[in-house]
Amino acid sequence: MSAYLLHYNQLFYYIQADIRSLTLPFLPIMKQLILFCLVAASALQARAQFPSNSFAVRSACPGSANNPSTLESINVDGSLTLIGTVNEAGMPLVLNALGNDQQDRANLYAMNVAPFTVLSINTPPNLYRVSLTTAQATNLGPVSGPPAPPATTGPAGFGYATLSYNQTLNFIGDGDNSSSYFVGGVSFNYNRNVFFAGASTITDFRFYVGQVQLTPFITATPTWRLLDVSDPATAALINTFRLQTQAYLNNITLFGQNNNTGPLPSGGIQDWVFDPFSGNLVSYIGQDGKFLTISGISSSPVAVTTTPATLLPATQDIGAMFSDRQGGVYAVTADVGTIYKIDRQTGSWTGQTYGAALGCNRGDAVSFPDALPLPVTLTRFEAAATGSTVRLSWTTASEARASHFEIERSPTATAWSTVARVTAGNQATGQQYAATDAQPLPGVAYYRLAMHDLDGTIAYSSVRMVRSAATATVYPNPVRNTARVVLPLPGQEATLELISARGQVVQRLTAPAGPASIEVSMADLPAGFYLLRVQQAGATTTTRVMLEK
Repeated sequence: MSAYLLHYNQLFYYIQADIRSLTLPFLPIMKQLILFCLVAASALQARAQFPSNSFAVRSACPGSANNPSTLESINVDGSLTLIGTVNEAGMPLVLNALGNDQQDRANLYAMNVAPFTVLSINTPPNLYRVSLTTAQATNLGPVSGPPAPPATTGPAGFGYATLSYNQTLNFIGDGDNSSSYFVGGVSFNYNRNVFFAGASTITDFRFYVGQVQLTPFITATPTWRLLDVSDPATAALINTFRLQTQAYLNNITLFGQNNNTGPLPSGGIQDWVFDPFSGNLVSYIGQDGKFLTISGISSSPVAVTTTPATLLPATQDIGAMFSDRQGGVYAVTADVGTIYKIDRQTGSWTGQTYGAALGCNRGDAVSFPDALPLPVTLTRFEAAATGSTVRLSWTTASEARASHFEIERSPTATAWSTVARVTAGNQATGQQYAATDAQPLPGVAYYRLAMHDLDGTIAYSSVRMVRSAATATVYPNPVRNTARVVLPLPGQEATLELISARGQVVQRLTAPAGPASIEVSMADLPAGFYLLRVQQAGATTTTRVMLEK
């Protein structure tokens, strides 16, 4: 995760959008998630805009279908660019609870979602590291649940059985500013009467805050800390969750079949977000009109629930919360997708509203900690290999207070260097730009656009990956009798072909893995122009060679 990762759902600065309730992890299977985009709410408001360097993992509705998740980059205009289907060794996955690590800009982190049955309720989700360039996922291990509830003796009488549950909530996950990933978990005893469901009860209901260290990564098993809910308002909130969960479980058989024909549990804590200014986790409880603050999250978490002075206009579930780099906190309604800005300390609505939905899906989104609403409205940033160079191009829809643009390049998407600088035009209607990396890195390289504001603020675009086929170097050139060819990728086997001006292959040889260069004799060939074609590591490059006699 990263400095400003705002848990579970964040659309601005750790956008993560999930519409799930905190009652049980089976709800993500049954509730649909809607990921919403920011657009202008009215002509009186500034154009709302996704922060740069943002990504979404989502699966198509309905949620019960468990459609595979896709990884997409979220452009600042709200459109999506597909990266690929999230998979582990070719096996598609359904993921949730996105987060990132500020020390790892090449990946995001998430937990998997699995179909729920009573028999699998204690099976923990796995934590995955997902490549932002390939959508390939690496299983880091199970996110084991919190401590089991205390042993208890269930009600006396025929037909009673006490079942103990401890669950990691696979729809809650957010990061702080020190590479920690915070998850939620619950444990409880379910005293079930198999003949009279209405007599079944939940006792010893406890809520935990779990912490996983992402850098350095050792284990996905969280350090669990019991949440102090002695605050009366928080205790009442937790008890409501308990009663709703109890009512729902009373309609599920021991074989995992769901006989519930009534409404699913709703309300409660459906999201939390990390506030980097206070170090707290905060949550707006939409159905109850409450604001929850959890302090001491890395030591002894304590929850306090208050009633905001100015409530959101409508009573409805809050399916996502996120924050921007300047401390703004946003709450997204689950049913419509309206985005409200609230005060990060009190939860009061500021009066600012943004709206419009992207579409029905289940999933999350995340932004990296350097993401900001841009000094320009960037609508496109592209990087493409063109021969021996890489062409960078971008388009803005509007610009204000912009100083200049810098093209940054990295071989790993972690350490960046500047390869080009372009002065901003500051056109109110925007304009098109282009730059060239004349000496690209061989193989894979990553590019991003750094947008510098006049006040010194820097915001970044989404990262683009380019695979360049570096050309071989021939010297001397022109050649007299023998040429020395420096290979594009030293240490890898290569096939070299000399092609005449008539298109005929006049010489072919293989360079074994290891040498960085190879000699090519041209003494028996007539003078003239030739093409040297080099095939190495799946890439083919050509270099023009002049032979003089």
